[in-house]
Amino acid sequence: MKGLIIVILLAAAGYFVYQKYIGGPPQTFENPVYGEMRMTATAGNREIEAAVFVRASGDLDCRGRGMLSWRESFEGCPSCRLQEPKCHAELPPRYAKLFDDVPIPSAYLSATAGTAAERDGRVVIYGLTDAEGTVVCEQLKSELAQKYEGKLTCIAPSGG
Repeated sequence: MKGLIIVILLAAAGYFVYQKYIGGPPQTFENPVYGEMRMTATAGNREIEAAVFVRASGDLDCRGRGMLSWRESFEGCPSCRLQEPKCHAELPPRYAKLFDDVPIPSAYLSATAGTAAERDGRVVIYGLTDAEGTVVCEQLKSELAQKYEGKLTCIAPSGG
């Protein structure tokens, strides 16, 4: 279980760090496109799923930014199964509320861009207890804080 959590942390950190290549103030997007990337793995008798959602400037930005690095991040995880990344003009309401930092039953990391190269993102890890989710989120936040200039916040689970 611990090894799987480390892989998830490194993959999510790699994804957000990969995006950082130019400076300047964060961009705002009139018609954003949302990237959705998912990975599942078995840890003991549990299935863990990591979901990363990213707000991009458009379809090209969504498809180009990090899709390859997302896949490459999990190459060292033989039990990880990646779903094909998707880009959406709109996220379903249950996921769109993540970008308003609304609590959901799982803890998640909220990353708000600090430079023009960074993108707003959310990382949710399903299949963990509330306590495990909170610990994993804080670990991920600490890892990303070393390279991501934007605001990083762990959103506590809603308890439901």
